[in-house]
Amino acid sequence: MTSAMVTTGDGKKDSLLSSNRVSNIYESHVQASTQGETSVRILAFAGGMGMVACALMMWLHWILNRRFSLLEMAMSIISLVVGVCALILESNFSFVQETRHKMTKRLPIFRQVRGRGTMYATAGIIQCAMLDPLDIVVGLFTAAVGIYMIKVGQKASASMSTLRKSITNEKALLAAFQANDRNGDGVLEMFEFDGLVYSLGIELDSDELDAAFSSIDTNNDKKIVYDEFRTWWKACTVETDIP
Repeated sequence: MTSAMVTTGDGKKDSLLSSNRVSNIYESHVQASTQGETSVRILAFAGGMGMVACALMMWLHWILNRRFSLLEMAMSIISLVVGVCALILESNFSFVQETRHKMTKRLPIFRQVRGRGTMYATAGIIQCAMLDPLDIVVGLFTAAVGIYMIKVGQKASASMSTLRKSITNEKALLAAFQANDRNGDGVLEMFEFDGLVYSLGIELDSDELDAAFSSIDTNNDKKIVYDEFRTWWKACTVETDIP
């Protein structure tokens, strides 16, 4: 979604980021830190299927060979439990919705991508300890997916927190403005404004950035002061729903 732009008679572009643009960005951070991207969830689901399959194959091997060890039994149970959890937590099947709701209600850590990622990474490492080639492959894959989910979840949570503070806490907004005022003259030029917007968790393309700066720089001196920026930012975030 792009911001609306109007070109004035002198060729200057005026723009106000639509309020739902910022709201959509905030919601995307929320979703990335809780539900996770679809591609990541598919990988986690695949890892869960692999862990369930490894556990069942191990049990079949025990039945056929009529022997098992308590250590292998414990590891296989962990693999089965984590695998089933992944199948429930990462799928969109209607018949698991109620179960998933109960799980996330009782264990809030499962609501966060990084929380689920920690579980997958740990289980994947344990899976590798079985030293069977298939277990090692599945374990490494699941651990890698888990570590990636931790990193993605942390980044999304940090971006969400920064954007929330900039909307709800004017002191944080002022601090961000001052932090990007590199020469300390109390005004921001274009390159400083670019850094400010990015630090607030908003990524704009070059056209949007130019148009946004032009709409704030009302006297066309290529500089903006805090009050001008604050007025623009409040207008852009007025409809953002912050819990």
